[in-house]
Amino acid sequence: MSKEQSIRMPKPTLGTCYYPEHWDEGLWEDDLNRMLAHGVEVVRVFEFAWNVVEPYEGVFDFRLFDRFLALAEDKGMRVIFCTPTATPPAWLTSGYPEVLNADVDGHLIHHGHRRHYNYNAPKYVFFTERIVKALAKRYGNHPAIIGWQIDNEINCEINEFYSDADRAAFRQYLKDHFGTLEALNDAIGASFWSQSYTDWDQVDMARHLFTGNGNPHMALLEKRFFSKSAIRYVKLQSDILRKYVGDRFITTNGLFGHLDNFEMVGTALDFMTYDSYPNFAYGADEGVNAGADGLGDRSWSMNLSHARALSPNFGVMEQQSGANGWDFRMLAPMPKPGQMRMWTLQSLAHGADFVSYFRWRTCGYGTEIYWHGINDYGNRPNRRLEELRRTFDDLRTVQDLAGAAYRADVALAQDYLNEWDGERDRWHGPLDRASRQGIFAGAQRSHTPIDLLWIRHTNTHHTTLDELSRYKLIFYPHATILTRETADLLEAYVNAGGTLVMGARTGYKDEYGRCPMRPMPGFARELCGAEVKEYTLARNEEPARIVLDGIPYDAPIFHDVLEPVDGGESIAVFSGCHYDGACAMTVKKRPGGGSAYYLGSGFSERMAAALIERAGLKTPYGGLLECPAEVELACREKDGVKYFFAINYTAEAVTIRVKTAMRDAFAGRLAQGEETLQPYDARVYVL
Repeated sequence: MSKEQSIRMPKPTLGTCYYPEHWDEGLWEDDLNRMLAHGVEVVRVFEFAWNVVEPYEGVFDFRLFDRFLALAEDKGMRVIFCTPTATPPAWLTSGYPEVLNADVDGHLIHHGHRRHYNYNAPKYVFFTERIVKALAKRYGNHPAIIGWQIDNEINCEINEFYSDADRAAFRQYLKDHFGTLEALNDAIGASFWSQSYTDWDQVDMARHLFTGNGNPHMALLEKRFFSKSAIRYVKLQSDILRKYVGDRFITTNGLFGHLDNFEMVGTALDFMTYDSYPNFAYGADEGVNAGADGLGDRSWSMNLSHARALSPNFGVMEQQSGANGWDFRMLAPMPKPGQMRMWTLQSLAHGADFVSYFRWRTCGYGTEIYWHGINDYGNRPNRRLEELRRTFDDLRTVQDLAGAAYRADVALAQDYLNEWDGERDRWHGPLDRASRQGIFAGAQRSHTPIDLLWIRHTNTHHTTLDELSRYKLIFYPHATILTRETADLLEAYVNAGGTLVMGARTGYKDEYGRCPMRPMPGFARELCGAEVKEYTLARNEEPARIVLDGIPYDAPIFHDVLEPVDGGESIAVFSGCHYDGACAMTVKKRPGGGSAYYLGSGFSERMAAALIERAGLKTPYGGLLECPAEVELACREKDGVKYFFAINYTAEAVTIRVKTAMRDAFAGRLAQGEETLQPYDARVYVL
């Protein structure tokens, strides 16, 4: 990732999301004064205010935001201004219902919420162009504005689009991609169940069926199309903005499904910002993250690593500051004392140089009445405001941190095709998700920094050997879809001295999700020196283990029974099952010191940690800092200066040991020996 796709802040900077249209104008000045007094230097505004400036079709009224921006400029408050296209006004959706999204049955998703539009309706494109151009012309060079956010959380809430406009655009996408119906029919295995098309007018997106979800290969093509549509829509807006906003940055926020975020950043944005809500790990709703292997809110570091993969130095546009919840879902508790500060430092530890809290004050009406901000409904001083001030005081001690890089020698690789295919495929999707949690937890608890690495071969980017060679060890756990191009890249990485670890269900599908007639694991066979002789879901009545170096490990979810081939060696066997003693893991070593492993199961936390240790990469900073497993240890480095973040996620005080004298940045003293981290506390040690 190029440096140009990182946020550029002169120092770690705090902000907040503010909605002047929600509050009496008499509150504005006091709000800005209190923000500045507590360390907030940037406000984000306008992402849901289309109806304020265009209350009627073609009738514009900028007065409210003219006054607010003038006040912000007078106070020295900097502003991130948003395009408001996530919430089209009622006059638009009622007058032009073709702009609405639809479900798979064609039922329109009506006005009254947000993100209820589709990207492909010509009318919505027209109105988008008009509102973005009007805002850019009026505010593009406003002295208070430092950057622009496009829309809000692209593909959030819903990431499937089945309107008439989408169906027409999808048909054209397939024409452009395949050229002929014969090529399309071949790609989707249309000879099965008489699904061949003989006219382009017959081709459609998914419709409701009595069972299942239609053709799996067509479903994978739909997800590619959803991503292309979203990226085209974001680029439409960024192209307009760049004509008017000068050197101000352009970004968007959040990381959501059916979207190649790398292509979006690379073609339309300057960098990515993320929306970080670690308390989702404790949420009551079925859709929230329960936390990887008991990591709880610490599991959110994996999401922050995703943001860092897109932009080595990124921004957090929405950082949790209170309880989460709409009035009907996504309920999560209020942060405990210290957690808001701790989560802020968690974001900074993983590469964030800008952290903006959602929101300044909790709204007393609407869907998000339980989505709390720093201030409660009563607008009185509270514990979270005090914590904000402490956080700001801490950040003033590490002002040179901005631009520092997160350091990791281990990477967890993935790609969008396998992610999208695994949403539907019950034989590898759950396996892949469980293994990623196991690998990440194994790295976290052994204090081994780990990056997320996306392998991409698209029209705009092909992952290079240099990108892989930054890492000494790469886990690519279950690349069910493994192309020749990716296999050749991985071969080059291993030949150059890298260590690669792959797992069960690798390599048996092609780019359209078909299973070619070839030995499993496809192109990984020669790469890892392993052939899959048989395979099965793990059986509850036969709790198999894998024995490596005499130590038994869990073998979760799926098993590939292996046979070493092409120079591969068996280094582990199954036990406790009807294939007891059969090969469970191979390694194929290269003359240059590289190795490629194939594990015939999913990855437990213990197995991941053992493989990291086998590669000699476990606990790389153990000689400087000794931390219990409950503490996250991260390192950012700039100009030879290392910033070590030690974060205690537990409700108990813990002891760490500083083995080499370092500066405790927050305390302003030299630290060495035993140090106590209080519950939900975090420190930065500078060396």
